[in-house]
Amino acid sequence: MQRWREPELRVQLGNHDLLAIVKSGGERERRRWTVLVSGTPLGEELVRWDGDDLDAGLARVTDTLRERIPGHPD
Repeated sequence: MQRWREPELRVQLGNHDLLAIVKSGGERERRRWTVLVSGTPLGEELVRWDGDDLDAGLARVTDTLRERIPGHPD
């Protein structure tokens, strides 16, 4: 499983005019993490993931962004 380097991920998102929010729902027993990505390349759509394994969630979000935005991530 890939470990994410936050500064690199932020630069990649910023280079594509995207904003990501990562939230930890500590009060929830399941699906403790939420990742939301929005921005100009997505129009009115959001990319959202909820789950327990943040690395897996970031990988899934990145895969989704690759499908929707040519050249992402760099």
